[in-house]
Amino acid sequence: MMKKYILILLMALLLWDTGKAYAVDRLVISHIISDKWYENIFLIADKVDGTATRNFTVQIGGGVSDVGGELLYNFPNWYNSKFGPQLFNEDINSDGLKDVIVGLISGAGVSLSTKEIHVLNQVHDPYQRYEEVPVESINDAVKRLVKMERKGNEIRVKIGKKKYVVNYLKFGFQTPVDTPGVGTIEDYEPKDGILYGSTNVFVTIPEAYLGSLTVKYNWDGKMYKAESITFNEAEPLKP
Repeated sequence: MMKKYILILLMALLLWDTGKAYAVDRLVISHIISDKWYENIFLIADKVDGTATRNFTVQIGGGVSDVGGELLYNFPNWYNSKFGPQLFNEDINSDGLKDVIVGLISGAGVSLSTKEIHVLNQVHDPYQRYEEVPVESINDAVKRLVKMERKGNEIRVKIGKKKYVVNYLKFGFQTPVDTPGVGTIEDYEPKDGILYGSTNVFVTIPEAYLGSLTVKYNWDGKMYKAESITFNEAEPLKP
């Protein structure tokens, strides 16, 4: 009940503060509520149509009795095409400060879910603030660290010194009409203080799933860059 009241109060403040025509369509689309009002996180955006949203604001702080002093970070170019964005609050660069991680859906449809990731690192200098920092995309990481090719009925995946060989015939697929590729299904998630990304590996028949790639990210002081990638072969469906 308290969380619901917080959201209602926040919406009232937004409508009262802006006084703009589009304010009625400005929504709190995701939130993380803490025991401390100044650690509450609200993800706010304009409703476009259906479930699409744009013009995001990340608000940190705000509550029922203490509504002043919020930190507001506006991202007018952020766009979420469908369904609800992901919101996390976790320290992913081992500095002891919790960061804000936002996963947006850049494309969605039948057998399609591509995402983009945004990270706001928390810093003290000496005042608390957050800064958006770059994150290497899954596609860029795969292009840099992974080599894939088709030899006959084998799909070969090479990552550093490791080499994986998948016989796609055991999946019951016919001869692929294209080289192996990645994408169409993507995800990002922080776990145990580390940011991970994942994507699928497929051959087009028109599309056949062979396994997935898991990207492990590391903070290098300037950006979150892929440190390593592992391949996980899919299990053929039992007849």
